[in-house]
Amino acid sequence: MPHRPTVPRRPLRLPLLALAAALGATLVTCSGDPSPGSGPPAAKAASPPSTGDAGLLHDARQLLLRDCLRRHGFAYTVFPLDEESAAARFPYVVDDADWARRHGYGGELDRRAARLAADDPNRAYFAGLPPDRRARALVVSNGPSPQGLSVRLPGGGEVRRSDRGCVAEAERRLYADLGAWFRASTRVDALDRVRRSRVVAEPAYTARLREWSRCMRAADRPYATPADARAAATGPERSLPHDREVALALTEAGCADSSGLGAAARRLDARHGAALRAEYRADVDTRDRLRAGALTRARQILRTSRAS
Repeated sequence: MPHRPTVPRRPLRLPLLALAAALGATLVTCSGDPSPGSGPPAAKAASPPSTGDAGLLHDARQLLLRDCLRRHGFAYTVFPLDEESAAARFPYVVDDADWARRHGYGGELDRRAARLAADDPNRAYFAGLPPDRRARALVVSNGPSPQGLSVRLPGGGEVRRSDRGCVAEAERRLYADLGAWFRASTRVDALDRVRRSRVVAEPAYTARLREWSRCMRAADRPYATPADARAAATGPERSLPHDREVALALTEAGCADSSGLGAAARRLDARHGAALRAEYRADVDTRDRLRAGALTRARQILRTSRAS
């Protein structure tokens, strides 16, 4: 069914048709990739909305989606905004010992999110629809094809999606200028990958990474990169028990501090983030302007919903 919002959150509770819907409604064609495929997970290049603002936009969008789908004869249960994942919180290295002590690499949080996904009422509802109704729900939600909106990405590639369907209607209601919002927000979101690739290519980063790896080996944790350590702790094939996951994450955090990797990553991330915001200032300004207007509309949508 409808796409999830592009906010850095943990794995999202997708209704049954969400992945198929995303494929049906959004087409990405790549002519270049500015980052190495083995790089760390993405984090935002330009400032995302605050937690409160993101929640407002999410909740209003959910209500609009629900109402649109109802008008077309389909049920839809709204869901809360998902929590931020450890990978999004720590895109380069886990460097917060207090967080690591509580959550390790976030494996338990991810498993809880997976359980919530399995219990998603939308999943059961759409699974129970006849095939022709499921196909109709896909079109109603995301439009008949990924046509109508398109944008060229920084570093190469193009994203296209439909300007029809309930997802488009909800975003048009929120952001007013759907085309401008789609182009600006998609380009700004794509800066994550560009910034990340620039950070990990910096000699200052790779030098600290070598020091981090030496520190981990000295602690009998022979991992070349933080991504390797995270995969060993939380990989899909085999994950560590929580106490061992926490112990490994704490070792990573200690080495991030003593090696200077955490500090170097934060410094370089801020520097390249500022440079990219300046380079794509028009997109950032458009995204922020449209989002500010959407917040006003979101508050009104929520007030109206509570009053009804």
